[in-house]
Amino acid sequence: MLTATDIRPTIERDDVAVALVEEVFTDDVERQRAAAAKVVGHWESAEWPAGLVAQSLFTGTDGKSLLTYAQWSSGEALAEHLRQPGSTARFDWATAGIAPGAPKAYELYRRVQPAALPDPVPLARCFPAAVFAMDNREAARQWVDGLLDNEEQNEGADRAYPGALAANFHVAADGSGIFLLSEWASEAEAVAHIEEVIEPLLEYMGQAAAGAGRRYHFHTMVSAIGKSAL
Repeated sequence: MLTATDIRPTIERDDVAVALVEEVFTDDVERQRAAAAKVVGHWESAEWPAGLVAQSLFTGTDGKSLLTYAQWSSGEALAEHLRQPGSTARFDWATAGIAPGAPKAYELYRRVQPAALPDPVPLARCFPAAVFAMDNREAARQWVDGLLDNEEQNEGADRAYPGALAANFHVAADGSGIFLLSEWASEAEAVAHIEEVIEPLLEYMGQAAAGAGRRYHFHTMVSAIGKSAL
């Protein structure tokens, strides 16, 4: 049986080709906590599918949301597993009284970090996550490149934002969107950056209505090789 760990996921790991992302919503923090416990229990006890590298669970800082991030070795392995009846990799949210989300497969496109990180690098404690609709894969990549180019022109290429650790830009496997998962040392520093830099950038890039998404705390990870206890 696999065991949950408090080790943060490595987003850019070489053995991952695609990530299945799903966001769901609860009524309050009590239901959020109860659902999180059920998810972890399911992951620890369910059969581990071939091709699944790691599964991570994040809990919203608002107390009303959960985010799952499942890393797969290939899109083919993910598709094959999802075609099987009673997929064990996805949690059945109905068992927790929660409406399922809209899971979507994403491929990591660009990961950006500050030119100089603190030594030692602080633990990531806040993960802002946002989704932006796109017309196709090429448009999505151009949008990411344009956003980062505009940021560098206005803020500088060093990205020396207090508390910033990484920003991971994913493009949907079907080209229909972008998933941004960032890593920050604290929520307060993430909020300051979102208000000062990200929100004006999104307005400039025509995505003001989409907003900067939600902020999450890391909850747990279960991986094919991770056996460490919480």
